[in-house]
Amino acid sequence: MSRALILILLLVGLIVASPPHKYTKKKGGKGHHYWNATENDALYTWEQAEGYLECEEFLNFPNLGQETKDLTLDERGYVRKQGKPRALEHMCPTRDCVPDVNSTEESPGCGFKRRTLKSGNWTTTNINLGRVDWFRDAYKRLAPYRGGEGNSLKTRIGMGVPIITKWYLDANYTVISATMSFYVPSLYQKNPPASLNKDVRVEQWDEVVTYSRTWGGTRDDVEYWPQSAKQFDYLSEALSREDLKWYSYLRLTGSYIGRKEVMLADRDIVVREIKEKGPDSGVESE
Repeated sequence: MSRALILILLLVGLIVASPPHKYTKKKGGKGHHYWNATENDALYTWEQAEGYLECEEFLNFPNLGQETKDLTLDERGYVRKQGKPRALEHMCPTRDCVPDVNSTEESPGCGFKRRTLKSGNWTTTNINLGRVDWFRDAYKRLAPYRGGEGNSLKTRIGMGVPIITKWYLDANYTVISATMSFYVPSLYQKNPPASLNKDVRVEQWDEVVTYSRTWGGTRDDVEYWPQSAKQFDYLSEALSREDLKWYSYLRLTGSYIGRKEVMLADRDIVVREIKEKGPDSGVESE
């Protein structure tokens, strides 16, 4: 992995990352900003929360003789340095998740989840990689579309999860461009309103198979920021062991509240921009 990719991935910012072992709520937030992390930890095993069986070589046993009372151990006795990620089963009943994001599709090996990202409509903006606050800059550009002031219906439509960031690489595996995308909610998915911002476009993505890894924790964790680069390395190693191929010039990261994912795809994602529609764009008639 190139130094440029690692540097950029270390800067990956999330919208509110939730600390484990307590209720967490964003100041002034509602709905998806409020979730019971303690309940998540109690109800779901690490395998259920991550969505796959972790490979033993990616984990560490506690040192013999070392006090374990302050360590987080999983069901197999391995030390976990990050908080348990929020399980999709815990999230999707109350959130508009991308279809089949919680697919029970069986993965052919340990260390990753295989699933199909269905064809669907997304709102997308380009990321200015020259900005230190690139994540918030792109997020704020997309937000008016979901809030109403940035779409042709002038209606708050919300957004689905995850937020997906695409990283495009050149032949030397250096990041050359990136985009951020919000999933158009199911109610407006088949007939999305047009964007009123020239820098925000509505796109239709073709179906693609993805391979992903996930982790939890907060942005204050010592090892939280290096996780993107490390998880991509683990993911490519796990896929290579199963002789699975992926498109080398695209990396994806998926952001949820309390959950972060890195993804590789079996091919490039074909995207078609949806040009502006008439005034009847929006919710489909019954």
